[in-house]
Amino acid sequence: MVRWVGASFLAFALLGAWLSGAAERALARREATWGVTLRHGDLVFQDLDCGLRCALIRRVTRSRYSHVGVVVDAAGERVVWEALHDVAPVPLSEWVGRGRGRRVAAYRPDHVPPDLRARLAAMAGRPYDGDYQWDDARIYCSELVAKAWDVVLAEPHAVDLGSDAARIAAMTGGRLTSRTLLVSPADLVRSGRTTRLVDELSAP
Repeated sequence: MVRWVGASFLAFALLGAWLSGAAERALARREATWGVTLRHGDLVFQDLDCGLRCALIRRVTRSRYSHVGVVVDAAGERVVWEALHDVAPVPLSEWVGRGRGRRVAAYRPDHVPPDLRARLAAMAGRPYDGDYQWDDARIYCSELVAKAWDVVLAEPHAVDLGSDAARIAAMTGGRLTSRTLLVSPADLVRSGRTTRLVDELSAP
C-alpha cells in the first residue's frame, strides 16, 4: 500500500511537471510570434468569460479588456498578480491561456515602482470587490494595479453606466452608480502612460 501511494504521488508529480513545462513552451512560442518577451511590471489584459458581469464591463468601457493583472518576476519565475478571487499571483504561463479565445493584450508602463513586489504583497489575500468601490477592504483587478503604482497611471473617475445603470445598481446593492469613482482595465490601456506591446483584444 505504501509503495502504491508513493508511486502514485511520483506519477502525479511528474504529470504536473510535464504540464507546467508544456505551458511554458506554449508561452515561449506565443512570445516569439508576438516578438515580445513579457517582463516585470508589464500589464496584461484578457477578456474573461464571466457571464453578465464581464458583458457589462465590455459594454460600459466599450472594450474587451474585462480583466487585468501585472507581471512580476518572482525568484526567476514570471507570475501575474491579480484580483480575481482573493488577491494572489498565478503563473504567467497559466494566466495567458485563461481568457476567451486565449487572447491577450500587454502594455508596458513608462515607470515601474522599485518596490512593486512589496506593494502587491501588502494587498495579498484581500477578497475581490464586485461592487467596485475605491477602498482597501476589498480589491478589484484594475484597482489592484492602480494602487500598486507609486505614480498615477489613471485617475479614478465616474463612469456613465447608460442603460445598464439600473441592472448594475441591483447587482451591487446600489453601491455602484454613475457617481462611483473607479478605474477600469480600459483606463489603464488609454492612460497615456502605457505602451502597447501586443493587443489581441483590440480587433473586432
